[in-house]
Amino acid sequence: MKYKSNTCKDENTLDSLYNDYVDDLYLYAQNLGFDKQTSMDAIHDVFCKLCTNKNLLSTINDAKFYLFRSLKNRLIDIYREQRGHLHLPFESLVDEIPFTIKVTVEDEMMNAEEEVALKNRIDEILYILTDRQREIIYLRYMHNYDYPKIAELMHITIPACHKLMHKTLSKLKKKNALSLILLLSLLS
Repeated sequence: MKYKSNTCKDENTLDSLYNDYVDDLYLYAQNLGFDKQTSMDAIHDVFCKLCTNKNLLSTINDAKFYLFRSLKNRLIDIYREQRGHLHLPFESLVDEIPFTIKVTVEDEMMNAEEEVALKNRIDEILYILTDRQREIIYLRYMHNYDYPKIAELMHITIPACHKLMHKTLSKLKKKNALSLILLLSLLS
């Protein structure tokens, strides 16, 4: 989706972007291990950048992807500042940030016992994966990103992205093929 606006005065465009994506951005920041305040501050930083850079909105081809990438970059900068790693290259910090998927089951038909059992089963499946493997599953199956976009978000090459996804799916298949099907169907 391309947003055509050259100024921050077009509040409808920024409001629309914010309302459309703030929940997804917040959940992504939470999955990256950042607290509520840091997550919201980083999201607001991204939108402030959009507001202050008058020409930026007109150059964005995929608003959701731009926001995810900008948020992750901002969170890595915050992580670097918090840890005092200002001298370390950006790319070396990418692998240090943990990634977890917080699963919520919102089916009114399920009783609390079934919900807890299902959540525990999904958590058990996700536990066998590394942070990077959980992140690639999240980006691919919850946000339907293609490999080039995932590679850019994760700061890896496209072949490395394919390799990581293959290893992730192989690991899940070795654990239990039914677990893979359950996980993928719940995430999509």
